[in-house]
Amino acid sequence: MPLCASLGLGRLAWRSRAPHWTLELASGSALLSTILFLLLAAGWAHPFLVIPLCLAPAAPLGRRRPAFPKPGLPLWLLAAPLAYGFYYLVHALAPEIQPDAAGYHLGLVAEWGRLHRMPPRTGFYELIPLGLETLFYPAFLVGAHSAAKLVHFAYFLSSVPLITWIGKKMGLNRTAAFSAGGLYFLTPVAAIAGTSAYNDAAAAFFPLAAFAGLLHTRETTGAAFHSGLAAGFAYAVKMPGAAAVAGALLWALVRGGRRAALVCAAGAALCAGPWLTRNAVLTGNPLAPLGNRIFPNDHFHAESERHLARKLVSYDGVTPLRAVRALAWDGTELQGLAGPALFLLPLSLLALRHAGGRLLLAAALLLLVPWTRNIGARFLLPSLPFLFLALASFAGARGMVLLLLLQAAAVSPWALNRYSGQHAWRLREFPWRAALRLEREAEFLRRKLGEYPFVEQAARLVRAERLLDLYGLPFSYMSTVPLGPLSSAEFDNAALFLHAATGASPERSAVLRAALPPRFYRAVRVRLEKDWPGNWSIHDVSFEWRGRRIRPSRLWRLSAHPNAGDARFAADGNPATRWFTWEDGRAGAWWQMQFGRPLPLDAVRIRTIDAQPLPPVALLAETADGRVQDFTPELRRTAVERRFWRREATAFLYRRGIRWIVAPLYGDAYGRTGRSMRDLPNAWGVRLLHASGGLALFRIEPPDGSG
Repeated sequence: MPLCASLGLGRLAWRSRAPHWTLELASGSALLSTILFLLLAAGWAHPFLVIPLCLAPAAPLGRRRPAFPKPGLPLWLLAAPLAYGFYYLVHALAPEIQPDAAGYHLGLVAEWGRLHRMPPRTGFYELIPLGLETLFYPAFLVGAHSAAKLVHFAYFLSSVPLITWIGKKMGLNRTAAFSAGGLYFLTPVAAIAGTSAYNDAAAAFFPLAAFAGLLHTRETTGAAFHSGLAAGFAYAVKMPGAAAVAGALLWALVRGGRRAALVCAAGAALCAGPWLTRNAVLTGNPLAPLGNRIFPNDHFHAESERHLARKLVSYDGVTPLRAVRALAWDGTELQGLAGPALFLLPLSLLALRHAGGRLLLAAALLLLVPWTRNIGARFLLPSLPFLFLALASFAGARGMVLLLLLQAAAVSPWALNRYSGQHAWRLREFPWRAALRLEREAEFLRRKLGEYPFVEQAARLVRAERLLDLYGLPFSYMSTVPLGPLSSAEFDNAALFLHAATGASPERSAVLRAALPPRFYRAVRVRLEKDWPGNWSIHDVSFEWRGRRIRPSRLWRLSAHPNAGDARFAADGNPATRWFTWEDGRAGAWWQMQFGRPLPLDAVRIRTIDAQPLPPVALLAETADGRVQDFTPELRRTAVERRFWRREATAFLYRRGIRWIVAPLYGDAYGRTGRSMRDLPNAWGVRLLHASGGLALFRIEPPDGSG
């Protein structure tokens, strides 16, 4: 349904003048996604509105269908791609079992279906562009997971005729151009991503459409607008699509001048702009969940982003030689494999002898730039069609046909079984019974999706209540969207507070107290005096008058540097929570409470990390007349506390509305937390309600013991 609507909208937008039907599909998809985004953001995405909206532009196709030209190729050449296409179709029709697809890709879409809107949450998954997921939405309303998979599969299939058309447009023989598309189609990582509700096949299709439109720019200025639409939607599908936007704008400027560049920019802004605007409104950072050093905000920690970036750029230390092995035949370390065709790609550099080859290689190089920031196999896909076309520009028809046949043999399921890693991410088996629903969906999921038995039981218990996910559940099969496991400030804090309470030995903290001259004060600041190796924190700061603790007021204003957004955790009265610098503590870092009006004080109490001879902190106070006085000499260590703050940590989660925790029972980090909760439920204030497959579901008890 969304595909037919996209074709119909694309025909209207191109006024039936598109040079190829795939460009109509690209433009229509971008426009439809933008419309659906606006409906979801406004809370108007009800089925009775969305479904007719998709049917209306599809109706004219019944009278005049798009022109699908005959391939004009010998049947023997089509045999291998057609056989693989049927194999892929069976997988696309089967229930969704791939991790991210059964997680956030369709989990968020399922939530939109329940609420008919896009909730204004500021989690990691919620703030990445979800342009393709908006197209999944109408399909999901009608046919759930498999219907959404078929939408993505359609873009994967459409890439082959689009690659063929681009090759012909650039002067390649039809057979050579088709073989280049076939090499891409038979790439194992493209196959598994393209038959799942991921977005990687679409992330390759739309830069191709932008490139194809720019080839047509000299014939009509409108093509620049449609190229901008496709490039902007490449960003809306996946953030690395920003490279396609940059390339399209530069090429439009060089090829068509300033007017073409402005028209192209308008198309890109129409598709990418809504996502950037939404993020800017919700967080102050249009690039959220990334770019947090450029646009500091309270919703994401820049240090967590830096940690994630370090991990993605090396996948835990994968060297260049190991990367080649992983991509060519292992398929485990970099989450997918390109197959032996990877070794052919250096030969594409021979295309530098021709102007067309140089253009193709420039596009491939530009689209390879994001891969340097995330070396996973899927992030190679946007550049592969251009590299294969460059390869075809000198290999010729016979050479490309030979390479296509060799690729077909090398990536067959039987061949892959012999040389790929045991846990390589690739298509396996032939699930025709599940595709035809001769095998019940639940039975197939229990057999193929390892977490499904746990999720099935957890869904009955959790229902729509809030859940902290320390594992990464396929939550599209649940009725709630969990917090985590990718970083947001809220998840970082929840996980870190639990981790601090999990240690093998009690946490050691110092309680410092400074007696102040009894008078009125405007503000109190606690400052780090020396560099601290690691994440420095203040657990709690309280204020006293005549021996009694002063209750916080709504008039008080908190600030801190760095990480101002978490300053409240040092004033909430819960010693399990704390303000962290979220970077190596540097001298001069500070936390401050500013009172709404002068407040009488005679003592300040600080709980922080213990050190000898004293924690390296200074205490400053601003008096009612505006003078700042240094009371650091008055600080005395009154106690050293050694204890776990387990119950206090779960009480914090409970007060944030979180009622459930899912944690693994194996491994380090979160595994230690899971095992500790299992073994010491009373200390944590939780109940273990279900455990299977190495995962545990805990219910948090109310902190006051009621309920």
